[in-house]
Amino acid sequence: MIEKAEAIVLKTLNYGDTSKIITLYSKESGRLKLIAKGVRSPKSKARGLFQPTRHLQVIYYSKPGAGLQIFKAGELINGFFGLGNDFDRLTLAQVIVELLDRSVEDEAPHPELFQLLTTTLSRLADPGITAAETYWFFHLHLLRELGFRPHVEHCSLCRNPLNDGGSQGISSSHLECVNCHQSGQDSIFVSGTVLQVIQTILASRGGRCENLELSVKERRSLWAFLWRYTFYHIESTRGMRSLKVLRQLYG
Repeated sequence: MIEKAEAIVLKTLNYGDTSKIITLYSKESGRLKLIAKGVRSPKSKARGLFQPTRHLQVIYYSKPGAGLQIFKAGELINGFFGLGNDFDRLTLAQVIVELLDRSVEDEAPHPELFQLLTTTLSRLADPGITAAETYWFFHLHLLRELGFRPHVEHCSLCRNPLNDGGSQGISSSHLECVNCHQSGQDSIFVSGTVLQVIQTILASRGGRCENLELSVKERRSLWAFLWRYTFYHIESTRGMRSLKVLRQLYG
C-alpha cells in the first residue's frame, strides 16, 4: 500500500553502499522508519533530502507489521536553513530531535506533538526569537504531552506552596520545601522565580514565552531540573549524545 506522510527527519543511518535508514516523526503515523534505497548515489534526486530537522512530505510503500517501510519519493517543505547559521540554535535543534526520538514509540500518532515539533523548529530557526526560551517551551510541553507534566506548585511532602523555591534529590523527580528536604551533595535547589517561570511556560500556548528574566545561576538550575526530571521519567533519554555539546554551551 502506498502511503503519504508529513514528517520531520530525526536521524539517519547509512545502510549498504548507497542506501539509508531514515527515522522520521510524522503527523499521520508518529515515529516512522524508512529504508531509502540508492539515496546516497550521486544520481539520486533525493540525495540531500534527509538531513535531521528537515520538514518533508514523503511517499512510501507500507507493509503492516514491517519494521522498515520503503521510501518511494519525497519533497522538502521546510529546511529550517536558519539553524545552520547559528551553532547554538543548531545544537538545540539536534537535542530536540534526539530527545523526541528517545521519548516516543513507533507508529503512535500524536498530532499535537508533531505540531509542537514543527512550531519549535520554525521559531528556533528565526534569529529574532530567543533560542533558550524556545527550547524550554518545547521540553516542558513535550513532558506534558507525554503525561509527565512537572508539578512545581507545592512541596511533594507537606503540600505547602513553593514560593521560596524547592529542592530535588538525585533519586526523585519531586520537589520539597526547605523545611521537608534533607539536603545532600546531589540536591538541586530551584528558586521560586524559576518555578514561576516553569509554570508560566506550561500555561503559555503557541511557543511564545520570551524575555524571561533569569540570572545565569537560575538558568543553570532550570536546565539541571529539566534533565534530572526527564531522566527520572524517561530512562531512554539517558546517554543522549547531543547533550554533551549542550552542556558545554549552557553548563
